[in-house]
Amino acid sequence: MHDPVTGSRQQQRHVCRCSRVIAVLAAALLACMPAFSGIAGQPSTEYRIKAAFLYNFTSFVTWPEEFAGQTGFTLCVFGDDPFGVLLDRLAGKSVKNTKLVVRRLESLALLDQCQLVFISEISSEQLGATLALLHRLPVLTVSDMHGFTELGGIIEFRIIDNKVRFDINLNAAESAGLTISSKLLSLATRFRQND
Repeated sequence: MHDPVTGSRQQQRHVCRCSRVIAVLAAALLACMPAFSGIAGQPSTEYRIKAAFLYNFTSFVTWPEEFAGQTGFTLCVFGDDPFGVLLDRLAGKSVKNTKLVVRRLESLALLDQCQLVFISEISSEQLGATLALLHRLPVLTVSDMHGFTELGGIIEFRIIDNKVRFDINLNAAESAGLTISSKLLSLATRFRQND
């Protein structure tokens, strides 16, 4: 006998799975777009793609349960902001059953209040201090600084064949208490993990 409640739940799960697959495909499509420079005064296509990736990453990373009680999902930019208005356009969108908040930070003081932080081009001393502060905190660290994942960052954007790609450091993600979906790992150029 057909149970309408069970059927409805199964349909909701199917819709949720389809939505996730669509998001992965959208991210993959964006990754294939060339990273050409933008018009003067506007963010480049490269940073449009990276902004889309930052938002999509939130669907494929699981934060610890205590995050569920928060009133907003905070995406921070630390250092010079290469995104301009692109991230502002994402503010208010739904993330983890809450709303996305975008903050730009100039000091380390509030970094521990972010769930995701994009670390822009900063000095190696600042980078070391930033990663040391965030080590073992549930913060997804992302940057396009060369060697970021080797230094302990979680996701590093790279340009390969004029396209935006990314590497993942699973060790750093696990230390932060974050779980990265196998779907996101499948899109990574390479990832580091425990031996």
